[in-house]
Amino acid sequence: MNGPDFNSADYRAAYRRINGLVVVGEALAARHFRSLARLLPEDRSELLRLAAMEARHAADFSRCAKELGLRGDTALARRLLAPLRQQFQRAEASGDRMACLVIQCLIIESVAVAAYRGYLPVADAGSRGVTAAVLQDETEHLSYGERWLRARFEVVADPVLACCREALPPALALLQLHRTDLLVIGMDPIALVADIQLALEGALSAIGFGTGALRRLQASLF
Repeated sequence: MNGPDFNSADYRAAYRRINGLVVVGEALAARHFRSLARLLPEDRSELLRLAAMEARHAADFSRCAKELGLRGDTALARRLLAPLRQQFQRAEASGDRMACLVIQCLIIESVAVAAYRGYLPVADAGSRGVTAAVLQDETEHLSYGERWLRARFEVVADPVLACCREALPPALALLQLHRTDLLVIGMDPIALVADIQLALEGALSAIGFGTGALRRLQASLF
């Protein structure tokens, strides 16, 4: 099976939109982790370290676009990511640490892990190494959220599921909006949604949720 034509006009246009989404998403994650460092002062140094990693990811993916002579469409990405950003801001304003963690460390990180795994086989040479390194980092970020929530499972179990039901649909809507772009760069949108589901269910299982709760969540979201 032939890979994508990196030089075609369609590929370059799709890449600009997807790259913009990635760059803005990584920059947003850096802001979220800095906010979490204020909400969770006991973990401040760890969360600031994660924030710095996310900021580096944004710079690295911007550089990948430049190597192709492109610039990500960050203006479009900021508009499309606004609903997730607003959900995080509302949770932050109310001091809801749990919701902030779910939005960033479960929802956004599950999407990132699944997306980068799916992109690796079709990435151009310049993006492949960056994506592999970032994927390893994002798995670590997902693990932080799992550990924090697992330690408080009895208290946060119901709110975690409620937050997932609220925060995941805007994330999945982004994939629908970029469905054609994903196909052009060589990714299967249906397989990506399935991989996001697996990543999120794996995280929720690690936190302590049983198969019954996961099936109910799956039925309501996927």
